[in-house]
Amino acid sequence: MQTNLLAYAIYTSGSTGRPKGALVEHAGAVNHLAVKCAELNIQPTDRIAFTAPVAFDISVWQMLAGLGVGATTSVFTRAEASDPMRLAQLVRERGITVLEVVPSMLRELLRSPFAESDLHSLRCVLSTGEALPVQLAREWKDCYPDIELVNAYGPTECSDDVAHYVVPAAGIPNPVPVGKPIENSCLYVLDESLELAPQGLRGQLYVGGTAVGRGYYNDPRRTANLDFS
Repeated sequence: MQTNLLAYAIYTSGSTGRPKGALVEHAGAVNHLAVKCAELNIQPTDRIAFTAPVAFDISVWQMLAGLGVGATTSVFTRAEASDPMRLAQLVRERGITVLEVVPSMLRELLRSPFAESDLHSLRCVLSTGEALPVQLAREWKDCYPDIELVNAYGPTECSDDVAHYVVPAAGIPNPVPVGKPIENSCLYVLDESLELAPQGLRGQLYVGGTAVGRGYYNDPRRTANLDFS
């Protein structure tokens, strides 16, 4: 008997290009929102940039996390969020303190001639959606040692992010890790036999715990096989 309520469905294509409806349950969604508030130390004084289209999983926390603690959610249009110069300008004008971008946008923000003055209000930047290149992470910390850089990783099927890694000011590992699992979630690297892979060997990353969603809408085969591709 299903006891956990369905929170939302978001269509994601993964690496195949074929959209699948990922079903996220209430417990996973609420857990993720709570983790974002706790691990990013979101306070009522914060102003969070809501830059993602609502069809993307990251839109959920950008829209709702701050509201749960009395922070401000600042809505950006798609045009504003996709233009590095305009985005940097609005970060300054709106006093944004928490911003989430893909690494390619992070690189463009670093190149902005006005970045030093435009980004001074930020205290935390999250990198998501792509692997964070170690050189880019180093450049960011060299330019903005006091602005926390978090590498966030997680699939839509698992309530968005399941791991955070706070990039240190020096000694950044290469490649940049995805970090440790968030609260009430766990990560396993398994081999082809679904056994724990020995340390240092390659394997597939599996997610367990509250974060894992209900599966795919009207797709029992992929749901049964946990196929996130």
